[in-house]
Amino acid sequence: MQSHFFWSETPGAALVHGEYDLGLVLLSLVVSSIASGQALRLAAFARLAITPQLRRWAIASGSLALGTGIWAMHFIGMLAYSAHTAVHYDLPLTLVSILPGIAASAVTLSLLAMPELDGRQLVLGGVIVGAGIATMHYSGMAAMHMQHAPQYSPLWFAISLLIGVALAMLALWVRFGLARFAETPSLARHSLAALIMGCAIAGMHYTAMLALRVAAPEPAQAAAQLHGENHLTLALLIALLTLAIGGLIAQANGLLHYRMQWQKVDMNEARLRALVQMAADAIISIDTQGHIQEYNPAAEAIFGWSAAEAVGQNVKMLMPAALANHHDHYVQRHEHGQMNAQPPLRNKISEVLGQHKNGTLIPLRLALSQAEARGQRMYVGVLTDLSERKKTERQLHIAATVFDHCYEGVVVLDANHRVVDINPAFARMTELSRQSAKNKDFAALFYSEETEASLATMWTDVGRTGHWQGIWKMRHKDLQQEVSITAVRDEQHRLHHYIAICYHSIKQEQALEL
Repeated sequence: MQSHFFWSETPGAALVHGEYDLGLVLLSLVVSSIASGQALRLAAFARLAITPQLRRWAIASGSLALGTGIWAMHFIGMLAYSAHTAVHYDLPLTLVSILPGIAASAVTLSLLAMPELDGRQLVLGGVIVGAGIATMHYSGMAAMHMQHAPQYSPLWFAISLLIGVALAMLALWVRFGLARFAETPSLARHSLAALIMGCAIAGMHYTAMLALRVAAPEPAQAAAQLHGENHLTLALLIALLTLAIGGLIAQANGLLHYRMQWQKVDMNEARLRALVQMAADAIISIDTQGHIQEYNPAAEAIFGWSAAEAVGQNVKMLMPAALANHHDHYVQRHEHGQMNAQPPLRNKISEVLGQHKNGTLIPLRLALSQAEARGQRMYVGVLTDLSERKKTERQLHIAATVFDHCYEGVVVLDANHRVVDINPAFARMTELSRQSAKNKDFAALFYSEETEASLATMWTDVGRTGHWQGIWKMRHKDLQQEVSITAVRDEQHRLHHYIAICYHSIKQEQALEL
């Protein structure tokens, strides 16, 4: 006897050997591949979505498109099968059978939207997707009403489930596997992935069909069977309806994709504008006529002109007359060079003079580049105020002049009391060269019997007060020197150098002259 679901071999029982309409089989593969391609696109859309809402919409709509496509492939595949017996379909059960396909598609889209897929996720996803599609297939087959209810070979039923899981894993893997071939054109890679995924999904259906067992109808029922029954019209209608649903979903997602791209551009523009507004350097952009287009707060601080006053005006207002007179010629010459295919400006660095609103000249470092915005050429200048640096350079130059030409001997020591540098006056006092004096311990320049006892006290006083002054005798001459030592500290009050100044007392100078 036969069970309700599984077929049991019965002596003398006759089975129907069904046939397939090759055209409808190919149509089912086309529908499955198109649905797979759309699913892959929507998975990529979900992966790049900038908000959780857009990601959820992409997965939900993709699940509907892929689930509908899988169900259409399955139904066309059933229409392609002829059991030589009258077949009717339970409409409610047929429609309900689409739900497992949509659920399986939701899992598929969620996995495809992930950046990477490890082996555990691939196996688990394959089991879930394979089980979902198998449920859709067998529930759809249950909607078939024939003289003898369709039953299934237990062996082939188990095999179909295993193969279904394997093919589901292949369908999931294909997106990640083909991504390794980055040198392949994107369209070709996507088309190949859609074809493999579509064939894998269709393969689950046709593998499950191998488990189908249909008992031969009674002679009277067989005679009533309409010969030459053609399901092509119904299959084409289902295919067109599926493609229409997919097209609507694709159009909706296309609009969302456009919106997402617009939001990205808007966010990038807002981010760039924030960076420009917060930049410590002045950022000024001009068009090819020299009119100011962008003028950030740092530029306001440097030049004294507000953005409302500067934007739209010629950039020459920010230059001294000598430079402004040549600016238009410079721009025209560069524009002529661009027409002659000269390379565009890229971060050209120079030092220039700017002019404050009150007429004060400002030393500036200019980094000039050429850019394109909405098809229009523009020039962007990043300007750094060098006033403080120039002031520091002047102070350093003055200090270096004093160091080299003062009458007193000057010694620069590191934090360990070793000589870093000496000036020419100290070199004359000690008859040491600058090179030979380097790295010597400061105490080694004086008589040790006179200095050893006072060294600890001296360095303690310098550490406590930052200064010490006294008289020491030079090691190489019988000559006493007045010595002044000052500690040099950074902003965090950390000691990094000492400055020692040595000079003869007036009495000793007079004695030497006599």
